[in-house]
Amino acid sequence: MFVIVGVVVVGVIFLCGALLGVSVAQNQSSDRARRHQRDRHISAVRTESLLSH
Repeated sequence: MFVIVGVVVVGVIFLCGALLGVSVAQNQSSDRARRHQRDRHISAVRTESLLSH
């Protein structure tokens, strides 16, 4: 009985850890993509202002 409960608890903890890890990884990759896009936009604006002068 205790063995079954232990296995279930460990499984739930492992599952929660895996889900958290995946969501954190997705957040980091989306943040990186957003930052890259913003940097590209800033550099484009900077180039445009240099060309317009």
